[in-house]
Amino acid sequence: MYEETFSSFLKGVPNNIKAVSDQTNVNIIMGNEAGDADSIISSLSLSYVNFLKQNDSKTDNISVSMPLVSINRNDLSLRRDASLLLDMAGVDKESLLFLNDEVFTKIARDDKVKKSVTLTDHNKLRSNLQFLDEYVVEILDHHQDEICHNHVSGESRKIAFDNKSALAGSTCTLVTEILMTNKNLKEVDAGLGLSLLGVILLDTMDMSKEAGKGTDRDQKAIDFLMKHTNWSALKLDEEVRGKIMDSDTNLPSRSSLYEYLRDSKFDPQFWMDMLPRDALRIDYKRFESKEGNAPFGLSSVLLEVKSLVSKEGFYEHVLSFMKEADVNLLGVLTMKIVDDKPQRELLLIGKKERARIMTEYLMTSEAASFLDLVKQEEKDIDDDVVSVYFKQGNPKGSRKQVAPVMLASSC
Repeated sequence: MYEETFSSFLKGVPNNIKAVSDQTNVNIIMGNEAGDADSIISSLSLSYVNFLKQNDSKTDNISVSMPLVSINRNDLSLRRDASLLLDMAGVDKESLLFLNDEVFTKIARDDKVKKSVTLTDHNKLRSNLQFLDEYVVEILDHHQDEICHNHVSGESRKIAFDNKSALAGSTCTLVTEILMTNKNLKEVDAGLGLSLLGVILLDTMDMSKEAGKGTDRDQKAIDFLMKHTNWSALKLDEEVRGKIMDSDTNLPSRSSLYEYLRDSKFDPQFWMDMLPRDALRIDYKRFESKEGNAPFGLSSVLLEVKSLVSKEGFYEHVLSFMKEADVNLLGVLTMKIVDDKPQRELLLIGKKERARIMTEYLMTSEAASFLDLVKQEEKDIDDDVVSVYFKQGNPKGSRKQVAPVMLASSC
């Protein structure tokens, strides 16, 4: 058993960074710009897993890990599922490093600091961090390969996506697979095990067949974590313990843990109380062609379109957000759960010509046919902007599948 737990390791990161010398390499590990639970936990957990592996190998490499929560510090409260998991894992959230912390921005911008970058849950640096391209040395992801950072190859480039489908439902599955190869590991730290398990269950919707997100790799990761985690060391308050743990086995109840996290994330009142701008940015990603043109954004929102557009000033917020994000086409992918099954819709908003060309492509292209989109309504927002509302028949068509289709359109 390692003396350094997941939570104590993360708490010590800021002091480790402060002690960096000129000869020390700083390995920045960061998730994608949406900063969802998978991005946050995969970054933090990979850092700890690498630490365990480095300790076992007794390597002489002088390297300090900087796991990054890839959103601004004030935005963590909007990621309720990730925040809950970190609390249950005993992680001191105040000690974590965030995208807008001076510690990160200073190291990222200082050419004199030796550094490397590991990308988790994405394989292309966001546009405002492109200056770090030459420092990217590793990619761990389950989205379509955007063919960037091509100097990263072989075992350093692990992208679990093939033939329009993810080969793993979660990047945390890939982190768990690395953990599974550690022959010196006798048991998994409780906080680490709970964090990884919780995200995999969330991302696969507890291996729901209807959602179609879970794979054999996810199931093997779940089984490993359930069997090998030191659950007896998990410190939970009694209320939470009663909600997620099986009293007979003292192991997590998979369905209860999933539902507890899911309900925190899908809470309708939480989404209804949110300002339109926050609803759009809470899980947003920007996409552009390899050449850097035709950018568009995709926001994932856990609220049906009707409720979303009923928010006061919704379209004013949309136009302001699009201007801030520097895109003239925005897709809002909505999802709600009905009888434990996902239902999806798409709201496309953009400059009239571009939005209508994209609409035509989505309705007629063979590449988009699997989404089973049915156009419901088109509405002029102003003289230049239109919104198009679709019902989506295929509940398995998440942003992971929609983004490559839109990228391929060149619209």
